[in-house]
Amino acid sequence: MLNFLCMKSFVFITIFILIFPCVSRAQTSASPQALLYVQNSTRAINSLREHISSVDIVAPQTYVTNSKGKLMGKPNKEILSIAQTAGAHIMPLVSNQGFNQKKIDEFLKDTNAQNALLASLVTEAQTQKYIGYQYDFEHIAVSDRDVYSAFIAKSATYFHGNNLQLSVAIAPIHSENPNDFGPGSWQNWTGAFDYPAIGASADFVSVMAYDDSNSVGPTASLPWVTQVANYTLAHIPANKVSFGIPFYAWVRNTATGKRVEITGYPVLGSIIDNGTYIDKGWSDTLGVPWITFKAKGKHGKVLTAWYEDAQSFQKKINLIKTNNMRGYSAWAIGQEDPKIWNVIAQTRSSDAQVAVK
Repeated sequence: MLNFLCMKSFVFITIFILIFPCVSRAQTSASPQALLYVQNSTRAINSLREHISSVDIVAPQTYVTNSKGKLMGKPNKEILSIAQTAGAHIMPLVSNQGFNQKKIDEFLKDTNAQNALLASLVTEAQTQKYIGYQYDFEHIAVSDRDVYSAFIAKSATYFHGNNLQLSVAIAPIHSENPNDFGPGSWQNWTGAFDYPAIGASADFVSVMAYDDSNSVGPTASLPWVTQVANYTLAHIPANKVSFGIPFYAWVRNTATGKRVEITGYPVLGSIIDNGTYIDKGWSDTLGVPWITFKAKGKHGKVLTAWYEDAQSFQKKINLIKTNNMRGYSAWAIGQEDPKIWNVIAQTRSSDAQVAVK
């Protein structure tokens, strides 16, 4: 972040702030910006309330649009109150309804629908005092790649004209070869995101660096995450990159390797604390921990969970800081290992000390 106190021209400062509002109330010049996604669950809201001082941008999962550009969804007043009382910025998500590919195709080819959505978003932002929105449009066909990029550019211009910011959640890309992704991933999701085009238009992007389509273990192994980071930084400036970190875990049938469920650390932490697991360990190769346990029921199968804890979180933070990225976007609060907040606190504290030297 720029140190505005060092600028000599008050007029320039005033104009700059009006056009490009500050996006972090608590960041130092070196501290990664913390964007936390929030769902409307009691656990998520309680975690947000407890840790709001460590959150720069609160991103509630709030709005959806249909193919006609109708804005649907209502903000959670408790989430807004927690963020506003603490002085945190609010940037809700806007998603395509049901992640329906046919409907998002219709929307992207309908100028009137786009105009209707943009007008509604600006009105809602002004009413609720948002700093802007993050588009979380998913499962877009690769054939809609260019029209989606055009919509992002159109939205950015419209938002900036109304003193709002636009961020975009983008699928993780580690290669431009469609065959390097899992079946259907490039054609129905990943390939729709033109990194250079979206990066040029948006104020920043949140790279969803999780859900590796070729993984046989964790959702976001360190080697794969590093590949995604390398691709991203080759196409988008680091100061526009908020790198995604998952708080959730993939659980697999140990015998077959098939993914059977998704869970959060609170469930696995309970198993660890109670000692009801079969085995547990850490993978130096993948940069994540794992635990094996028996599924509930008399004939429960043995399951393996590849999860995220404070140690794996720290490794991803190190990657972000080493590459001078803007910060991180974590999905989603309430699912995390409580010890990650110690990592965040230490990071912010040490960066603050560096910044004042």
